[in-house]
Amino acid sequence: MTRIHELHESTISRLIEQAIFEDLGFGDITTESIIPEEHISTAHILSNDEGVVSGLEISELIYRYIDMQISFSPLVGEGDRIKSGQTIAHIHGPVRGILQGKQTVLNFLMRMSGIAALTRRFVDAVQGTETVITGTRFTIPTLRMIDHFAVKAGGGSVPAFGTDEEIVIAPEHAGAVGGVLPALEKALAYIARSNINKPVSVEVRTFDELRDILNYTERLERIILSGFPAAVIPQAVDAIGGKTQIEVTGNVTPANAYEIASTGVHYIRVPELTHSPQAITFAFKVSP
Repeated sequence: MTRIHELHESTISRLIEQAIFEDLGFGDITTESIIPEEHISTAHILSNDEGVVSGLEISELIYRYIDMQISFSPLVGEGDRIKSGQTIAHIHGPVRGILQGKQTVLNFLMRMSGIAALTRRFVDAVQGTETVITGTRFTIPTLRMIDHFAVKAGGGSVPAFGTDEEIVIAPEHAGAVGGVLPALEKALAYIARSNINKPVSVEVRTFDELRDILNYTERLERIILSGFPAAVIPQAVDAIGGKTQIEVTGNVTPANAYEIASTGVHYIRVPELTHSPQAITFAFKVSP
């Protein structure tokens, strides 16, 4: 897996700095009033839940930012399954710095592990098929890089990072110009006129909208079937006839994901991975 700091080192550094300042402000007066500056010890992070862990590397980077004397030693790997009560990391060094980084580290671990665990549920649900589970741009503002990294830790994939990487015609675009077909024709004309090489995908919500664009399937990156009932998806797959990739989104759960994947679709897009994951919680214990 790509290491998190390799995604964009300056962005990650700014994010960590902002997160630490959000929590500490201009100092941790509780810790400073109780813990001697020279006090050295070891802390342990334990999982309170079963799940999949993500956020270990950013935790290490946070402590590196706070105090280079602190060592963060993970006992599991990014994307590993973890059990309730399992120790996932040891932290050794000046206790002041260990405690100053505690909440920031736990916040990242909780959210990222929650995303990874939910992603793994969907990935496991489609096991035995070739369908890929993907995340979306429904992420917390400024945290998309982190959220997408956690999706990958759970075994999923991610779409383009931003709207500058591909043309994806959504219902809002179609509604603004009178339909899916006019929107697609305008997009293809723009590409030809601008001489740019960007993939084009179209989201359709009904079979009528799908029929409208079937003549263009070979020019598309993928067709996105949005909210199609599971029983109708095989008909849509047959209509597309293998001429482009197919993605399904909407009304997908771990319970029906295998049925949908078995129709031969290439991707299942799950917004819930990043817009409403349930956090995996952790305990933080410091030795005397």
